[in-house]
Amino acid sequence: MTGVLLLDHSGELGGGELSLFDYAGTTRLPVQVAVFEPGPFFDRLEEAGIAAELIAAGSVLNVRRDNGIAKVLGIVPSLTRSILALARRMRRAQLVYANSQKALVVAALANGIARRPLIWHLHDIMTATHFSGTMRRVAIGLSNRFATHLIANSHATEVSYRQAGGKLPVTVIHNGIDPAPFADVDRSGVRAALVRDAGIPEEAPIVALFGRLSSWKGQDVALAAIAAVPGAHLVLVGSAMFGDGAFEASLRRDVTALGIGDRVHFLGFRSDVAALMTGVDVIVHASTAPEPFGRVIAEAMMAGTPVVASAAGGAIEIVEDGTGVLVPPGDVGALAAAIRHLIADPVAAVAMAQRARATALARFALPVATARTDAVVLTVAPGIVSGRT
Repeated sequence: MTGVLLLDHSGELGGGELSLFDYAGTTRLPVQVAVFEPGPFFDRLEEAGIAAELIAAGSVLNVRRDNGIAKVLGIVPSLTRSILALARRMRRAQLVYANSQKALVVAALANGIARRPLIWHLHDIMTATHFSGTMRRVAIGLSNRFATHLIANSHATEVSYRQAGGKLPVTVIHNGIDPAPFADVDRSGVRAALVRDAGIPEEAPIVALFGRLSSWKGQDVALAAIAAVPGAHLVLVGSAMFGDGAFEASLRRDVTALGIGDRVHFLGFRSDVAALMTGVDVIVHASTAPEPFGRVIAEAMMAGTPVVASAAGGAIEIVEDGTGVLVPPGDVGALAAAIRHLIADPVAAVAMAQRARATALARFALPVATARTDAVVLTVAPGIVSGRT
């Protein structure tokens, strides 16, 4: 019998998957992770020694956030087989924890058979910007019928869930960030390596945007802003995922059109994100749509690096009391002005970053989030016994 069965649909390493990885590795409760497809996320779980298994989910993986009812109905035959298989697995767990919308849909349907306490951890803003009306109605309707409790990663996420018709009890738990990778980093050494490897002049200000290459993540906005900051270099850390390859190609065309090819550096996916964050001068979060939480913002604060973020969604809950600079989403002029200001006054920028680090350690450290999540799990399923020390 598994204590907690943690479900995620994706084999990729997105923000939700990183949060689940961190929780699975630090909770004192007995957990098993089940993933619907192989990939870097599953590999990372195995490398870390976290119990993980693959469960086939049929063509549910082919459904996109903007799909309508025809696409949803088209997956029913293969989904039926997956539901039966998952229901058998869920019966061997005391509680099921769905970490993504697709995982929730399959788990909720399977729960009509398995009848287990079901927690949905919502990492998304449930609005038309991110999901079609069909996908919202399906997820909300199934959660209202078959789930027990919802964990939202921000108050903005909770509000969007309620506005979409969600009726479950909700606990807001901001994502936890492991402080260890940001501690005792040789900042000057990291910067020197970045300058050398990317071919950046030693004296040039370095601005960075971390995150998968996607239209709503605002890399195009950051390119336009950096074009208005003479001498500054921009590094884009992250790769295209979930079919966003065309967007990466458009970004590269933008670089050429703006004439900043010598000042923009595509670093792709990196496993040393925490260290890289300590080696740049400014970190930019430029999402053009409300961010459910804004993990990158909290990580930048944890790194002690000045951050500029889009003033929408969860970002407003993270950046407060002079711990960063907020600008209107999609406002190239405001973003460029904020970058110029931080570069021009490094003393004030460092002081702001130090306040931000202290705030991040107090509010977003991983042990805080893990303890709060464990408390929700034990409230929903009090019979689970801690089995880790």
